[in-house]
Amino acid sequence: MNPARAILTALLALTPGVSFCFSLTELDLGEGCGVVDSTRDEVLKALAAATSVDPDITRKKVRLSDPALFEEPFLVLSCSKAPGALNYDEARNLHLYLAAGGTLFANDASGLRKSPFSLWLTRALEAALPDAVLKPAAREHPLFKSFFMSVAPGGRFDLEREPSAAEYGARYAVIFSRNDLLGVWPRDALGRYLYEPSPGGARQRREGEKLTLNIIIYALTGSYKQDAVHQPYIMQRLRELDAVPGARR
Repeated sequence: MNPARAILTALLALTPGVSFCFSLTELDLGEGCGVVDSTRDEVLKALAAATSVDPDITRKKVRLSDPALFEEPFLVLSCSKAPGALNYDEARNLHLYLAAGGTLFANDASGLRKSPFSLWLTRALEAALPDAVLKPAAREHPLFKSFFMSVAPGGRFDLEREPSAAEYGARYAVIFSRNDLLGVWPRDALGRYLYEPSPGGARQRREGEKLTLNIIIYALTGSYKQDAVHQPYIMQRLRELDAVPGARR
């Protein structure tokens, strides 16, 4: 994400009183992949409570062959098994999407350390981003402090201490969790959680929630918090917003 886009998106997403519409759009790769409706609802509700994001709870899916792919800054791919292999055009479009500044969050819901989905993702990235390799995200990276300070493993499972990421253009273009971060969110009709995180229970759930939101906010804002050169501009822009009648911070 270039600096101008990062600053603008940060201001829109994190400034109270300034609305920024966001949907948790899924990359549609067929059977075995998908986000539970209550997961989407709970994530967007938490995101709206923490930021000025205006959530669009409508379920949205895009395929790699869909021109609408390039209208989405953030895509979720949550799978319990491996999708079909990407063809040439699909791999090319995934490359173009990521190269243009899009972010893919891949969530492994299988509970397996070396799952068919993780092997599929490695092969897909070899085709789409041959120079980018998935490796553990650096703990000092802005991903872990884009909104919350994320300091402990989180998710439905405890298979890794931190997610993996593939860097492209000096940013994390693909973020991959084997811990099933999205598995900490879904609830039944009575509001009870569907899954109990193991082995850490409620604390592991909370860390998973924090990291989920950090991933989304990082994708939308980049590393602006860590880039000191942007801070004077951001503060000046916030002062300008304060001077606008009806605008709130």
